Amino acid sequence: MTTLTRKSPAGAHKPFANYSHVVTAQGANKLVFCAGQVAADPSGKVLPPDDFAAQTKMVMENLKLALAEGGASLKDVVKVTIYVCNPHDVPKARSILQNYFGGDPPASTLCVLRGLANPNFLLEIEAIAAV
Repeated sequence: MTTLTRKSPAGAHKPFANYSHVVTAQGANKLVFCAGQVAADPSGKVLPPDDFAAQTKMVMENLKLALAEGGASLKDVVKVTIYVCNPHDVPKARSILQNYFGGDPPASTLCVLRGLANPNFLLEIEAIAAV
């Protein structure tokens, strides 16, 4: 059984959003590395680039599927990286951590990029889980 411990080091700033500075995974049998997930359905159709909330929901559903394929779930995630293209979407991206990870947030990095692999992608999220 994996025991996840989430901490913030003494002397470090308080997290700017719902994330942990440090997550340790004691007793993990396996690490699950999920590639960046995007707002594409099973047929490869990409959602239109005008609805960040809809894209977020699809991205997170795709992330849950990827985690499950590796034998993990959101509760096992120790690190996420969120990529967005519009700096105005940063507050929305930060809310993903609260909405999907709640009181047990993973370590997190949020990047604002000039673009992603498809110009219709508003965000992409990758994760590492320990089980």
